[in-house]
Amino acid sequence: MMRACWTAAAALLLCGCSAQQIATAQSGADSAVAQAQPTIEMACWLAQAADAGFQAYAASAKANAGIVADEEKAMAAANAICATPPTDVAQAIVDVMAAYKAVVVATPAPS
Repeated sequence: MMRACWTAAAALLLCGCSAQQIATAQSGADSAVAQAQPTIEMACWLAQAADAGFQAYAASAKANAGIVADEEKAMAAANAICATPPTDVAQAIVDVMAAYKAVVVATPAPS
């Protein structure tokens, strides 16, 4: 229901825009993603550094197997984005939604 409301709201907003306004907005969004490349690279480096630290901890301590598995899932999602960072807003949205889906699938539902 909420998803339908957001879709309808987005459609109404777009209906009020000219083709030029939509193209300009998309170009601006694509430019923002392109300008974010150094930030994306830094985030990927930080995720890899955190993973290295966790792996050292896991190897030297009796880490809970569930926590190790959860960390591996998180790194798989990060690595998927870091291997091919998005170059435009459409790919950024696809990447974020894929990571979200991976988290949802890997997260047990509360009982």
